[in-house]
Amino acid sequence: MNGFAVYRLFVALSVALLTATASLADSKKPRVASLNLCADTLLMQYADPEQIASITWLSTDPGLSPYAAKAQLFHHNRGHAEDIIKLSADLVLTGPSTSPTTLALLKRLGVATLYIADSRSIAEIYTNVHSLTHAIGQTQRGERSLQLMTESLTRDLRRAASKPVALRPNAAFIQPNGLTVGSGSLSDELLNHAGFHNAATSIGLQTYQQFPLESLLRVNPNLLIVPKRQRHYPALAQQLLEHPAFSNVAYFYEIAPAELICGTTRVTKVVSALAEKRDQIGRL
Repeated sequence: MNGFAVYRLFVALSVALLTATASLADSKKPRVASLNLCADTLLMQYADPEQIASITWLSTDPGLSPYAAKAQLFHHNRGHAEDIIKLSADLVLTGPSTSPTTLALLKRLGVATLYIADSRSIAEIYTNVHSLTHAIGQTQRGERSLQLMTESLTRDLRRAASKPVALRPNAAFIQPNGLTVGSGSLSDELLNHAGFHNAATSIGLQTYQQFPLESLLRVNPNLLIVPKRQRHYPALAQQLLEHPAFSNVAYFYEIAPAELICGTTRVTKVVSALAEKRDQIGRL
């Protein structure tokens, strides 16, 4: 079964399930507090403003959240149960960064929680969106969003498929200290959708690993993807990004870390932007 068929089947099953449970889930829209940056992102994307009891302070940072401006409107917490208990939220969203102590306290107090994992693949984005929107009574909104995501990804897959795999340009995600993302990651999957070859996989790197400078220079990527607001920051962690060898790289793409760390349906914008970069490189 090819990629297009997989996405269509996934969405068809999701829509059927969402429709069947919509009347039940949408009958009550709970007030929700989030203790995790990625859960913040999903909550602000799908919840009604009056449903949001609290989000983390991290979401007010434009370098971390695509909804930083919107985040200013809500109560902020530091990721601790004590921050949100007094808000009497009906549901608390947790994640990988939520401490065991906080989870234990919420459980002891009988507070309903929902774990939102960091999406490591497109399939996990579907899972997270379905799980969250069902829990907060926004199944219809989630259904529409997933349908649009599938349509956009299908278009970009077709666009990428029109180019021979052997002629795909190289791209590399470079973070402070030379960290990159290799195979088995959401970033790798998005690059493939956009018609790029992930340079990190050419030397066998997986998930989050360091991309040695020598190897990076040898691969000589056509595109460097760097964190927004960090490319020009003078800091020890940024030395690799400031290396003179990269001064002649024609194409950089700056991206807010949350666009990838916290996979949401917004990744379609990332894929489309990367596809445009690929077309520009192809015209050189």
